[in-house]
Amino acid sequence: MKRIFKIFQQVKSKLNKYWVAFGLFVIFTFFLGDSTIYKRIIYDQQINQLEKEIDIFTKQKEENQQKLDALRSDNESLERLAREQYQMIRPNEELFIIKE
Repeated sequence: MKRIFKIFQQVKSKLNKYWVAFGLFVIFTFFLGDSTIYKRIIYDQQINQLEKEIDIFTKQKEENQQKLDALRSDNESLERLAREQYQMIRPNEELFIIKE
């Protein structure tokens, strides 16, 4: 018991109230509370990931809008799409599908 008391006295002599306050502040900001630094870092990573997804979907939307405008304005592109993707044919026409 004397040994523990002696260690406590040594630690107490090296600490002052400012270091204790600083240590409590650091513990509170990193580990306790609703808005810790750790949560903030995690949320920032999630925000960056979602912003990248927004950029990707915005580009896809623009590409799809251009394709839709081309299909609405040009009958040849509409026919080409129907023939290539949906394998539609004209009457009295044969279709050969070649698998690679």
